Amino acid sequence: MDYKYFPVLRARQQEIDVLQKFDFGDRMVPLIEIIKEKDRKDNQRSPFQIYSDIIANTQAEKVLMDLPIYLAPKVSTSSEVRTFFLSTISRLDARVGFYAQFSAMAGKLIPVISILEPISEERDTLIRQFDALSDIFPQLAFRIYNERFDLAFEQLQQLVLRDNDIIIYDLEKTSITNPIVKKHRKYLRDIFPDNFQVVVRSAINTDIQNVDLEHEQVISLADNSLMELFSLPQYGFDAFGDYAGVKRDDLNAGGGISPGMVFYNPDDNLYYGYRGPTKNLSEFETTIIPAVLNSGYVQHWVNTGSQYVNGNLGYDRLVRISQNEEPAKNQAKYKWISIMHYLHSMKTLIEQGAI
Repeated sequence: MDYKYFPVLRARQQEIDVLQKFDFGDRMVPLIEIIKEKDRKDNQRSPFQIYSDIIANTQAEKVLMDLPIYLAPKVSTSSEVRTFFLSTISRLDARVGFYAQFSAMAGKLIPVISILEPISEERDTLIRQFDALSDIFPQLAFRIYNERFDLAFEQLQQLVLRDNDIIIYDLEKTSITNPIVKKHRKYLRDIFPDNFQVVVRSAINTDIQNVDLEHEQVISLADNSLMELFSLPQYGFDAFGDYAGVKRDDLNAGGGISPGMVFYNPDDNLYYGYRGPTKNLSEFETTIIPAVLNSGYVQHWVNTGSQYVNGNLGYDRLVRISQNEEPAKNQAKYKWISIMHYLHSMKTLIEQGAI
């Protein structure tokens, strides 16, 4: 395997559209988190039909699918997410059944499994998922969380992994420089030296809100150092992953108008924040878009014909909006733009040999 980057995207409208339109090439593998039964409430098709189409239409050689056990819904969590978590994500038999229905796509789809303890009262859940799915899928991925590493590793080392099975080490909120990471890394490499290993962490702090952004300033609570450190000898991971230029939000219900945007600068590997002074969607048109397009780094890319803008669907959409070729007053589309721009930046960096 020669993969370098595993972007994590959730099966929601904007991310699904990105999956259908971005060409991931042969060095990037998207990981899709299924967080609710259907992508939208009014979709009359079955979950199998919905997610089969998403997988089939994603422009990537391989696609990982995860039922993310880390969600642990709270009272504020969207009811759709909470219901799906309780009925499927946290139940061993339901998880296995959900994955098994995609057996015909086993050449492209790689299910992601994790331990369900202590959320579930069932035991040996990682072992039992592997036993049930390994005969169906020639390749599986194991997502091991930093905070539950010992419990997961105890089960993982009892398995006879195939050489093409993938191990995903999710740092959650822990920095890769934390000493415990080196300890975990040694365990994984010593026991599974032949398996491809990926380290994942959300670069943007989950506590960051649009109202907290300082207009046109670096986001100090966004740490993208994982990209720079994952392959160093003291860590030695084969690839890294993150949430593709946006944060791993808590999937809470509701949410008001808060014009803001996060935009990544690959020149310095930093995130910049943009927001308007009022809670009016017109701020995108009058404040945010002009600030991004007129920023020093974007202007430098344009003036030098940089690959960071050539073929960049996120940048192209910003330009179209600025030229009144499509409406500006749609808060959700700016998440699409941030993700698409970030993915293009990662692909460009990989092609340049910078990652």
